Amino acid sequence: MSLVNEHLWEFPHTMTLKIMGAADSPLEAVVTAIISEHVHSFDPNEDLHTVPSSKGTFISVNAKVTVDNAEQVRAIYGALNSSPHVKVIF
Repeated sequence: MSLVNEHLWEFPHTMTLKIMGAADSPLEAVVTAIISEHVHSFDPNEDLHTVPSSKGTFISVNAKVTVDNAEQVRAIYGALNSSPHVKVIF
């Protein structure tokens, strides 16, 4: 996976990931586990927020992370993309 305009990224870099999935899935737990594995400073009590869709079918998990390098970003996106509970990542 290549990052858009990777040559312009400066690290450490704080970003917010928006991950969407079905409301009846364990999406929040999955996202917490994946990000915690790759970002040791991640605190789900402070850095994770969920928002249900208007019809309650989907849930959006917003995770604020500070990454140290491009490989870390690739690893997070790769792990999230491989989860069957993740439908979309912004």
